[in-house]
Amino acid sequence: MSTPPPKLTSTGEPRDPFDGDYIGNIFGWKVSLIGLGVILFFVGVLVYRTYALDVPIGFDDPLQSESEKAKFAPPGKADTLTVTKD
Repeated sequence: MSTPPPKLTSTGEPRDPFDGDYIGNIFGWKVSLIGLGVILFFVGVLVYRTYALDVPIGFDDPLQSESEKAKFAPPGKADTLTVTKD
């Protein structure tokens, strides 16, 4: 089996295959599909954990309610350090 002749530019020089031509999927479709499967698996795990653990979806501030604030900083205990000016 012989190799095909190289493509030539208009000046007669051989073309570089990496000069912008699409050279194909270098990893092959099998590896790409395995990667897609791994990504979908972890998305599925995240969705399952979100619903199974009853975690709210979103970025709401958990310290909006006074009961949540009281867990971390009971009233009157948050700022007990006083700074005096000399």
